[in-house]
Amino acid sequence: MRQPDPGPVPAIGFARSELPVETITTGTRLVRLHLSDFDPLFFGRTGNNRFDDPANGYGVCYLAMTREGAFAETCLRAVGARFVALSFLEARSFSEIEVAVPLRLVSLHGPGLARIGATATVTSGPHGVARQWSRAIHDHPAEPDGIAYRSNHDNSQLCVALFERVRDSLIVATTQPITSNTNRLAELLARYDVGLG
Repeated sequence: MRQPDPGPVPAIGFARSELPVETITTGTRLVRLHLSDFDPLFFGRTGNNRFDDPANGYGVCYLAMTREGAFAETCLRAVGARFVALSFLEARSFSEIEVAVPLRLVSLHGPGLARIGATATVTSGPHGVARQWSRAIHDHPAEPDGIAYRSNHDNSQLCVALFERVRDSLIVATTQPITSNTNRLAELLARYDVGLG
């Protein structure tokens, strides 16, 4: 039986290509859903997440443009699950991260995919392929600040993976436990038709 195509990887000569770049303006607030005991500006090097550096040379911080996107990416990873454990939610907080200088992100969605020879499998397929793109984009001479991509669990939502070199360009504006606002939590659960388990 033929194995599925894992997806395209960056072409030889990618460093000479023009990148499709979008800008997040100063003052924009991104959203991160994270373990409450951890720094909201955590740039992970575990190698477990989609755009982590395969060589472990730089960290990556994952955020979303909205609370819905952050919730989908963090709480809906068990595909098809109809419940989210209350204990899982009680251990986590929403943080708003303010952008202090404009951020330049490579568009790994919409027409940006075709412009650099990628497909949506980069953001929804095997992590090994996505990590090759992360490294190629990070090392590109244009020195972008990160990647913009569609949530794998709600593709109406835009997410960002920021490279560690932008840490000093980000400010933690607010942090609030996810369970502290029961109305907002109920809206999120209703949006995705999941209950508390």
